[in-house]
Parts: sequence; C-alpha cells; structure tokens
Amino acid sequence: MKRYSGLLWIALLLSFSSCVSYEKFSIEVIQPSKLVLSPEIKKIAIVSRNLKYASDTLQNYRVKNHKLVKDKVKSSIESLAVGTCLDSLSVKLLAQNRFDSIMVLPASTFPVKRVKEIRPGKDEWYKILADKTGADGIILLDMFSYFYSQSDEYSDAKVVTSNIWSFYASKQQKIIDRFVHIDTLYWDGKNEAGNYKKSLIPEKEAAIPIASGVIGANYAKHILPSWIMVYRDIMTSGDAELQKAAKLAKDNKWEEASSIWTKVAESKNKSKKIISLYNLALASEMSGDVDQALKLTSQAATASSGIFRSSENEAVRKYSAVLYRRRTELNKLSTQYEMP
Repeated sequence: MKRYSGLLWIALLLSFSSCVSYEKFSIEVIQPSKLVLSPEIKKIAIVSRNLKYASDTLQNYRVKNHKLVKDKVKSSIESLAVGTCLDSLSVKLLAQNRFDSIMVLPASTFPVKRVKEIRPGKDEWYKILADKTGADGIILLDMFSYFYSQSDEYSDAKVVTSNIWSFYASKQQKIIDRFVHIDTLYWDGKNEAGNYKKSLIPEKEAAIPIASGVIGANYAKHILPSWIMVYRDIMTSGDAELQKAAKLAKDNKWEEASSIWTKVAESKNKSKKIISLYNLALASEMSGDVDQALKLTSQAATASSGIFRSSENEAVRKYSAVLYRRRTELNKLSTQYEMP
C-alpha cells in the first residue's frame, strides 16, 4: 500500500512537470563592443604588420582527404587575403558612421617578417606611423595565419584562421588593446534548399579570401556594437488560449498575445498563471522594457516556487538570468556609440 502511494506521488509530480512545453524563436539584438574607444578617436588607419611565426610553415600546404599535401604551385594569395581582411574591416566600420575617416594602408606596406614571438613594436615606430597617417587610432593586424583542408569523404571544406590585432591610441601613445582570435569557417556544399552541390565547396584559392573577409568583419564587432542572433523560448501548454497566444507571438503580434496572457494571468490555475507571467516578461523584453520583464519574471518565480513546479521555476530563473545580462549590456551600450 505504501509502495502504491509512492508511485502515485511520482505520477502526480510527472503530470505537473509534463504539461508545459516551449517554442523557440530567434531575434536580433545589439550587443556592446568589448573595447570602448574614446569619442575623440575620429580618424582611423588600418595596417598589417605582416608578422609571421617562424614555426608557421604550412602556408603552401593543405589537407586533402586527411593527408597533408604540398601545393603544386606556391601560394600567391597571401597579399590578397590580408588586403581582403583589412578592406572587410573598413567596410564594417564605415557602415556605422562612428569615425570621420578610415585609411586602409596597402597590404604590402610592411614586408613579411618571421619571428619567434608576436610582440608590440617600439613606441617610436607607432608614433611615426600615427604622424604620417594623421590617425587618432591605428588598428594593426599583427599576425594572420590560415590553413585549408578538404574532405571528399565528408563532402566538406574548412579554413582555420588565427589572427592577432592591436589598437594604438595616438594621444595616449600606447597600445590600449590586444585581441587574439582563432576561428574556423566551414562549407558543407549545401545550397539554400539543402541540396548538395560539389561546386559550392571552394578550393583553397577561393576559400582563403572568403575566410579573410570574415576575420575583418569579426574584429569590427570587437571595437563597435554589433547585431547578433539570439534565441528565446515561448512557454505554452495544451490550453487552447495559451496556444493561440504563442502562435500570435511567433507571428510577431506581441500586443495581441499579451492581451491573452494578461487575462489568463488572473486565472486561479497556477500553471496558466506561471506561463502567462513568463510570456508577459518575454513580451516586455520584445518592446524594450527589460526592467518590467524582470519584475514579471520575479512574479513568475514566486508563483512557480515549490517542488511541483520545479521545471517551470528553473525555466523562469534561467530567463531571468538572461534578462539581467541583457540589462547590463544595454547599460554598457548607452555609454558607447549610436547605431544606425
């Protein structure tokens, strides 16, 4: 008899936790830059120092079907790749209207130099460069390295890139930031319809400049605010009204969905109340009111406290943590630059 009671208790717990489901959707949000530049920095120069690690000897090699193969013809894409990287960065910076002028120095401005370590240059070197360009700040691509591999077995290709950037502030006469980044760009040969085409797998000579452009665009996100894709979850259940509200929200009809959630939030049914409060918080974030969203998640957390609602409570608290981070980001953004 005791065992039966215990099983019944577990069944009840499962029934409580299984009535809620989640529908994921994506949104774009603006995130602050990692580096905060002084507003007086208006003129930028971009240049490659063309430093290479002495141990980086694979420039003229590739991996073909898991085997290291030397290029039949010595690679001549190095200068093109560096130039593409710098130009891509310049385009991204210009699009945000943050700087008065951006000067991109030719990729061959400085000869390729192999070193054991990538270190800052002498202070005088940076000062002379700043004087010649008239720049308030200099973005330096200290090191750029890449490696291409392709596989017929998996019908894919990839480029692994490694790069080091520095930012020199002319007025302060010093490097104020150093950014090291390693990334991998993949091609799976599939078009928008999901169909595989071998022609969509680029050879090394085409893949490297593409990857270089991505590197430049990614560094722009380090020094200026940028838009990124993030995901949120709509909480729902088998209830017809809540399902209707979830569909409206996914169709970006947040006001109509909110009117349903506001009404259902007054319900004596605890599950419906939690779901509605959570989703009203989501709607508040969509309208830009993160503080109100946090108030609603606090109410939802209180309503979902206790062992019977542990699943919903965990979801509410996770979303609340996302909102706290988002509020911190927005506060930081208010001190940075206006986005177009």
